[in-house]
Amino acid sequence: MHDSFNELKAIDDDQSNTVFRDVTLLALSGFVAIVLLLLPWLNLKTKQEIIKEPVGSVIIELFWPKDIDADLDLWVKGPNDGPVGYSKPSGIVFNLLRDDRGLTGDYTPLNYEISFTRGIAPGEYQANVHLFKHDANRSKIQATVSASLVTPDRDYRKQILEKNIYLTKEGKEKTVLRFKLDNNFKLVSGSVNSLRKSLIGGL
Repeated sequence: MHDSFNELKAIDDDQSNTVFRDVTLLALSGFVAIVLLLLPWLNLKTKQEIIKEPVGSVIIELFWPKDIDADLDLWVKGPNDGPVGYSKPSGIVFNLLRDDRGLTGDYTPLNYEISFTRGIAPGEYQANVHLFKHDANRSKIQATVSASLVTPDRDYRKQILEKNIYLTKEGKEKTVLRFKLDNNFKLVSGSVNSLRKSLIGGL
């Protein structure tokens, strides 16, 4: 009788262990299934948030010959912002990173200025060049202005526009580039022009 009771208890213990293991495995499997089902939704949400953020940069650069001791100034303007240049080096959209005064106080061989944005906002961008101080020869100065983009889908900078201009008169300001970008960081067709619009007078 005692042996029969022990056998029944052993059977009950085995069944209890089996039920416990089954329930535990089912719960674990259910948790894993829920996590796997939620993963695509979590990734989609992250991608949507990244697209909505104004990431990337618009970069505008000015170059002129390194042997010319002239002071050229780059002035830029972004959407819904004021002009940015040597006397106002930061705005809502643009920052002037380098202000070059020719050979004065310059230990590099470059005559070069650069401005960049915090993010890429849709709208119109503009770049002007001002011949602040001519060199002693008063010769014609060729300058180059380029616009580049670093977009969220790229890890490198891509030049989108470049234009050469000539400056001869001290104090002269020229509009070099005006262009629009859309919500997809693309040039708006037909938007590129150089219609004169002063940025120095717009301070």
